[in-house]
Amino acid sequence: MAVFLPEDIAVQWKYRRREHLHGYPALVRKLQAAIDTPIGGLSMEIAVTDEPVPFAERLSLSYRPVTVGESWGRLFSCAWFHLTGRVDPSVTEPVFLHLDLNGEALLFDPDGTPVKGFTNGSSAFGFMGSLGDPGKYYCPLNDFIGEDGQLELWLDAGMNDLFGNVKDRGRIRFARMVTRNMDIRRLYYDVDAVSSLMAASVGEDRESFDVYRRGLARVNRTLRHLDSESVRQALDITAELLRTSSKLDHDVSSISHAHLDLAWLWPLRETCRKGARTFANILRLMEEYGDFRFGASQAQLYQWMKDQYPGLYEQVKRRVAEGRWEVQGGMWVESDTNVTGEESLVRQMLYGIRFFEKEFGIRVKNLWLPDVFGYSGNMPQIIRKSGLDYFMTIKISWNDTNTFPHHSFNWEGIDGSTVFAHMPPEGEYNSPANSYFLLKSARNYREKHIDNRTLNLFGIGDGGGGASAAHIERIRRLGGTAPMPRVTMESSSGFFKRLGRIRDRFPTYRGELYLEKHRGTYTSQGRVKYCNRMMERKLKTLETLLVQTRRYGDYKQELQDIWKEVLLYQFHDILPGSSIRRVYDECLERYGILDGRLDAVAAEILGGADDSSRPADELTAFNPLPHPARVRQLTGTEYRQWDIAPLSNTVLGAGMWKKEAAADTRRLENNMMTVSFRRDGSIASIIDRRSGRQILRGAAGGFTVYHDIANAWDIFRHYRLLPHRKMRLVSAEAFRYGPVQEIVQRYRYRRSRLELRVRLEPDNRRIDFEVEADWQDNRRMLRTAFPLNLETEKAVFDIQFGHLERTTKNRSRLERARYEVCGQNWADMSDTTGANWGAAILTDSKYGSRAWGSTLDLHLIKSTNHPAIKGDIGRHRIRYSLFIHSGNHVVGNVDRAAMEFNTWMPVHPRRACVGDAVFELSDDAVSYSTLKQSEDGSDLILRLYERHGRAASCRLKVNRPVSGIFETNMVEENPVRLTSGGELDLEFSPFEVKSLRIASDQEMSG
Repeated sequence: MAVFLPEDIAVQWKYRRREHLHGYPALVRKLQAAIDTPIGGLSMEIAVTDEPVPFAERLSLSYRPVTVGESWGRLFSCAWFHLTGRVDPSVTEPVFLHLDLNGEALLFDPDGTPVKGFTNGSSAFGFMGSLGDPGKYYCPLNDFIGEDGQLELWLDAGMNDLFGNVKDRGRIRFARMVTRNMDIRRLYYDVDAVSSLMAASVGEDRESFDVYRRGLARVNRTLRHLDSESVRQALDITAELLRTSSKLDHDVSSISHAHLDLAWLWPLRETCRKGARTFANILRLMEEYGDFRFGASQAQLYQWMKDQYPGLYEQVKRRVAEGRWEVQGGMWVESDTNVTGEESLVRQMLYGIRFFEKEFGIRVKNLWLPDVFGYSGNMPQIIRKSGLDYFMTIKISWNDTNTFPHHSFNWEGIDGSTVFAHMPPEGEYNSPANSYFLLKSARNYREKHIDNRTLNLFGIGDGGGGASAAHIERIRRLGGTAPMPRVTMESSSGFFKRLGRIRDRFPTYRGELYLEKHRGTYTSQGRVKYCNRMMERKLKTLETLLVQTRRYGDYKQELQDIWKEVLLYQFHDILPGSSIRRVYDECLERYGILDGRLDAVAAEILGGADDSSRPADELTAFNPLPHPARVRQLTGTEYRQWDIAPLSNTVLGAGMWKKEAAADTRRLENNMMTVSFRRDGSIASIIDRRSGRQILRGAAGGFTVYHDIANAWDIFRHYRLLPHRKMRLVSAEAFRYGPVQEIVQRYRYRRSRLELRVRLEPDNRRIDFEVEADWQDNRRMLRTAFPLNLETEKAVFDIQFGHLERTTKNRSRLERARYEVCGQNWADMSDTTGANWGAAILTDSKYGSRAWGSTLDLHLIKSTNHPAIKGDIGRHRIRYSLFIHSGNHVVGNVDRAAMEFNTWMPVHPRRACVGDAVFELSDDAVSYSTLKQSEDGSDLILRLYERHGRAASCRLKVNRPVSGIFETNMVEENPVRLTSGGELDLEFSPFEVKSLRIASDQEMSG
């Protein structure tokens, strides 16, 4: 997702005004209009469908005539266009199709292979004339013209522009055959470039400005008539002007790019078609320009091309083999890294890197995430332990409060791992490669005192299409011409290798790359976030269960397929909540199907599904954690719990209690705490019964509704100053399940309804909250807060494979910018004055929160109208807990409590036996993120990590015959033998992740 920043637009308008004042815009327009000569129209017929129809099935459709000027569909309609015509044999010049269907279209050859993509451009404000027309309108036709001059064309079209809108009511603008005067075309690009150079020279290089001004005047006088001799003379003049050497000592490595949002303002199915149009465009440009280089990331996109457009895919593979097409980035998709879970980030790398290596024989070395909304503080470790050396992003340049201090830097993660990072100084991955952007790359570079090289990504992304001839022609003329930097079209890998040789000279930045923008993406589209967390935890449990029962091989391919689909929905405009409603309707349906399949596999393995009608003593549960855990089940009439041994379904203790009504709706109490409620339903006090301490500083746990005037990406900085109201308590009931107490509260706000269950178990310092909401109020935020009676200046947030501290004060611009932050499973505040206690909020799918002063404020629902109409309107299930502990979060075992809160432990008939625990760990500071089979065999992969941020020693014991344990990277490569037996001592540095391969086959053990 991207639009041009307002300051860039303003400056470019200034550049265009300079060209208008000092240049010859009328001459540029005159030349552009003279390039084409129409030689005839085309007859058209159309068959419109709601969804795409494959090339092989196009003849089964019913067609009708259609003419230029006619509207042919509604948003996201699909159509096959059949065009016919005849070229007069007297025409000897190359013939081109000049087409604008006011949508997007893909031309096929007679064998069904895509040839060329067309688009009408864009309705978005950022892509305007000052940035170059992003449309694609031309295709050579000589290969389609028969000996008799007859012409037949088939195009698959979509009624949407680059940004998913219908432009100009979808009316066909033109469909004709033309010849093109290539000398006038060349002159047009020359004059346009000189005008741009002259505008860039104003106030910067007076000598060059005068040269260009006088030269353009000569060209204008020469071109009183556009005859061939005048054009030739004008070309001589412009050639001389474009040899004006620049004195600027800066090198720009420029590569064509087409960052493609796999879903955003269009559905997933349209992205596959956008990919084919983009790739076809690029392949045609490579035929025309021998020095042209292009790069694209996201293995999922290539997989779609392989599956649906095999002929096109083979052409891509040939260009990759030539070295002109660069596969970029290690991930399956360009994934969100804030909300996405730890093992999911590893699987993004695992499947992405291995795909590129298998398909192209290329081991990518960079993580390519230009457009992701902030980057987790443990990403450097994941990047390096996936075998990648470099990281590229654009997005941190979008900060709305503080300017990020570096463009080239060593990014250090919370564990101490570092990766070399570059952020192109243009701040854009849709560069038009004009004078403004290329100069911005040189002038804005913050490390120019160290080196003079930067990266430029040109072409049309987001909605796709890639570069056009105009981009390449512009770069050829501007590079090295006064006052511009030198520009070389080359791969990004070459750029990174050169800069990487001197990486030690660059500064270091430690911790998360917090994006001071798009903070709403931690919460928007809560249902998809809930489903993602559900799939992540179910996949972990199921993989562990399948290894435990020695059944993994039976489901290995299916698990890989499910993982890849889950990874797809982690794309940075799906999981963060910034796509249109259709995207969520479709992926939520798929989540339901995938979830049902995981339940079915678990039932197959465990001998039956969870059946609440069975007596409790006939049921047990599988615990995939490496420590004992409690499983809870509420059936409606009974509350059941089992204490289960580690990595087992062995019952250590059980309880079952019938539901009974209770009288007190204002009080919950166990042997550890007393919880009292106010008349409005909020919590008045929580008393620690052992110390007598009051936990709260004020009323807590109520529901506050704020006006939300932002879109799905953002949160208005001062939302707390806008009118806001509390949800109104309308009823309350109390129940008891033996020693387990529960209060059920029902709330209203305008059209919205919410039911809250607050539950307290014996011998537990955890208060559980379960919300069932029917949210019907748009442009509102729902939040709950817990003001704690402690003193601290920091809060600790769980992130992937670790945690990090953030300030709770408001003393600097940096601190004020972080008014909403992201965490994974928990957020904690612990007293720092010697009181020796703290409290944490544990969540099952809520990531956005505010931690200022001594208050933890959790963002529950964010409903907006853009880009999804009535976003988050509907039903929500939300679980969170307030966990009160001794000491800090480490002493209080907050992470372990959150792990238990977030782990799927399937209940099943007790007769099933899952066998002994596969492994044992001696230190509770070490846990695991996955236990699975290796991708290329039947060895086991066990991924361990230190979770407290302290050095740890841990003994691993594998309870199976083992011929060797090896340490690999996260992509299961480069095994290093650690032991030949099944036991070993492991040393972990703080937050270190180790991927172990447990082998039993002879080949690996050798």
